[in-house]
Amino acid sequence: MCRAQKKVLITGAAGVCGRILTEGLAGCCDLVLTDRYQPQEEIFEHLINADISDPASISQVCDGVDVVVHLAADPRPDAPWESLLPNNVLGAYNVFEAAYQSGCKRMIFASSIQAIFGYPAQNLLAGNLPPSPTNLYGATKTWGEALARVYAEKGLSCICLRLGWVKGGEEALFNPRRPGLEMILTARDLTRLVIAAIDAPDDLKFGVFDGLSDNSRKYVDISITREALGYNPQDDAYRLAWSLPNVLRLIQRRIGYR
Repeated sequence: MCRAQKKVLITGAAGVCGRILTEGLAGCCDLVLTDRYQPQEEIFEHLINADISDPASISQVCDGVDVVVHLAADPRPDAPWESLLPNNVLGAYNVFEAAYQSGCKRMIFASSIQAIFGYPAQNLLAGNLPPSPTNLYGATKTWGEALARVYAEKGLSCICLRLGWVKGGEEALFNPRRPGLEMILTARDLTRLVIAAIDAPDDLKFGVFDGLSDNSRKYVDISITREALGYNPQDDAYRLAWSLPNVLRLIQRRIGYR
C-alpha cells in the first residue's frame, strides 16, 4: 500500500506488467491509464488511448500527474529495429520529456534485466552493474537508463527498475524444471517493487535498481534495491514452482484436464 495517495500514470497499461500494476495499485493510487489499445475489461473503462511515439499524444496524459510508471515498449527480445525505434527509443524520450515539461515529480522507468545479459554467467551477479546488453532490445533499455540520468540532472526524480522475468495469467504456472527461475519477478513482487519506487524518499533523484523476487537462487544481487527503496519481496520462484498445488496444476494441464 502506497504511503500517500498520488496520481500515477501507467503507460502500456494493457500489457502484462501494466495489467498487473493496474490491479495492484488500484485503491492506493489515483491511476491514469494509457495504451495504444483499448482492452474490453471493466478495469480499463477509463483508459486513455495514446501513442508514445506521438509527443502531443503523450504530453496530454501527463498533465497533473505526480508519478509516471513507464512500461510502454516493444518487449520482444528479438524485436526489429523498425519497431524498437518508435516504441523504445523515440517513445521513451517523448515520455521523459512530457513528464518533465508537465512538472511530474518522479519517473519510474521499466528497464530490463536484459540490459546486463552480457556479463559472464556466474552464481550471483553484483547489483547495479553498468549496462552490458546482448541485443537491440537490451540496448534500448540502456538508452532509457541514460535518458533517466539526463532528466535527473534537470530535476526530475528518475528511478530505473531492471525487471526480471514477469509472468501473468496461466503463464504464471512455474515449471520447476524450466531454466530461468533465478530471473523471476512475480506479479505480487512487481507490485511491491513499484510501490517501493513510488514511495522512495523525495531526495532520491536517480538510481538503477535490479528487480527480482526473493528467489532461493538469484541471477543478480538485489541488496541495493532492498536498501535504497525499502523493497521487501515475499515470493520465491523455486518454492512456488515445487509447491504441491503448482505441480498438480502443471500435471493437469499436461494431460489436458481442466
